[in-house]
Amino acid sequence: MQSRRFVRCFIVAVTVVFMPVSLTLTGLAPAYAVAQQDPQAEHARTQRELQSLQNEIQQRRQSIERRQQRLSSGERDLRNLETQVQSAARQLRETELKIASVEGHIYELEQEQARLQAQVTQQAEALAAQIESAYKNGQHGFLKLLLNQDNPARFERMLEYYQHISAERLAKLEELHQLEEQLKVVEADVREQRASLQTTMRQQEQQRQTLASRQQEQEQLVARLKREQQTEQSALQNMLRDEQNLSEMLAALQEIMSRQNFNLRGLADMRGQLSWPAQGRLKHAYGSQRSGEVRWRGVVLETAAEAPVRAIADGRIIFSDWLRGFGMVVIIDHGENYMSLYGYNQALLKDIGEPVRRGETIALAGRSGGQSESGLYFEIRHEGNPINPTPYIAR
Repeated sequence: MQSRRFVRCFIVAVTVVFMPVSLTLTGLAPAYAVAQQDPQAEHARTQRELQSLQNEIQQRRQSIERRQQRLSSGERDLRNLETQVQSAARQLRETELKIASVEGHIYELEQEQARLQAQVTQQAEALAAQIESAYKNGQHGFLKLLLNQDNPARFERMLEYYQHISAERLAKLEELHQLEEQLKVVEADVREQRASLQTTMRQQEQQRQTLASRQQEQEQLVARLKREQQTEQSALQNMLRDEQNLSEMLAALQEIMSRQNFNLRGLADMRGQLSWPAQGRLKHAYGSQRSGEVRWRGVVLETAAEAPVRAIADGRIIFSDWLRGFGMVVIIDHGENYMSLYGYNQALLKDIGEPVRRGETIALAGRSGGQSESGLYFEIRHEGNPINPTPYIAR
C-alpha cells in the first residue's frame, strides 16, 4: 500500500512540475510555425532583390549604349546573330546533358534487368530440381503411406514433412512470380527510356544543324565587318571605343555592387593560387601591344570551340550578355572591388545574380565579338582598373 501511495504521489508531482513546460511549448507553437515559414519569406525577398539587381544593370547598360556611338548596321547584325548562336549552343549543351543522364539511367536499368533475369533463371532451376526430386522420391512414397497406415506415428511425421515441402514449393513459385513481374516493369522502363533517348537525339541533331548554320552566317558577317574596317585608323578607333564602353560598363557595375550586401572575400589573398579559366596557350599577354598605342588590358587564351570556361574564384554573376568588341561576356563580382571578365564566348551558362563557385563552368568558349578564331578574353579588375592576372595564377 505504501509503495502504491508513493507511485501516485510521484505521478502527481511530475505532472505539476512539467505542466508549465507543456503550456510554454504550446504558447511557442505559433512562433515556431512562423519560423518555419521564414525560409520561404527569405527566398521571396532574395528573388525580389535579384530581380531589382538585374533590372538596374540592364537600365545602366542601355543608358551607356545610348551615350556611346550607335552600333553600325553590321554590328547590330553581329550582336543579333551571336545572341542566336549562344542560345542555340546553350540549348545544345542542355540537350547533351539530358542525353547523358538518360543513358546513365538506361545503363542502371539494364544492370537491374540482368540481375533480375539471373534471379529468375536461378529460381526456375531450383524449383524444377525440387519438383523433379519430389516426383522421384516423394510422390510414390506419399501414396504408399496413404494406403498403408500400419504405423500411425510414422504417417503423421511424414504427412507433416510433405506439407512442409509443399509450402516451400509454393513459396518459391510466388517468389519466382514476383521476380518475373519486377522484370516486366524494368523491361518496360528500358523501352520507354530508349524511346525518350531517340527523341532527344533527333532534337540534338536539329540543334546541331541550327548551330552550324548560325556559325556559318557568323563567319560571313565577321568577314564583311573586317572589310568595312580595313584601315588601321578605323580598327584603332574601334578598339578605343570598345575599351571606353567596357570601362563605363564596369564602373556602373561596381557602383551598383557597392550597394549590395554580398559577403565575398575578394582576390587579394589569392595570388599564386588560382587557375586559368580555360585550357590553352597564352596568345596575347597582359600589357602587350595590341595596335599602335593600344595595349591588351587582359589576356587572350587560345581555346577550342565549346571548351568549358570556369570561374576563377567564388563570386556572383553581375553581367551575362553581348558587349561590343567582346562578344558574349560574363562578369563575376568577387567582392572587395574585385571583378573577373570572360569574353569571346559562344554560350553563356549563367544569368545575372547567380552565385558561382570556384571551378564552376560559366560559359563555353567561342569566337563572338567579331573574332576569326576561337579563344577566350580574360581580365581581372580591381576598383575598376585592369590588373595583370598572371601573378594570381598558380605556377
